[in-house]
Amino acid sequence: MEKSPLTEFPDLAHLLGAYLNQDYDIYGPSIGDAVGAFVNDDPPEYVAATRNDIQRFLSMNASRLDETLDRLDPGRAHPPGMPALDYLLWLDQLLAEASSAKSVRAAE
Repeated sequence: MEKSPLTEFPDLAHLLGAYLNQDYDIYGPSIGDAVGAFVNDDPPEYVAATRNDIQRFLSMNASRLDETLDRLDPGRAHPPGMPALDYLLWLDQLLAEASSAKSVRAAE
């Protein structure tokens, strides 16, 4: 029996379901604003776990990324027409940038 993506990738599911849903714009006009809110709201270890989930998701679902991402989060707020691979790599980059910016702010 195949595991559900929700249980297989819980941290990624949390980011997608809680921050990148159809109402992501409550955090600002861009998806980057919602990712920034996630990074600011959640502990660094959760952000790291989410980035790890993204990498595991990419490696475990390489042949059917779009289909599996649709099962994980059917209402995701991604740019129209963006393939799952590009979307997930972009999210990982946004997480890295927001985490770095948070670290810089904390050091000031």
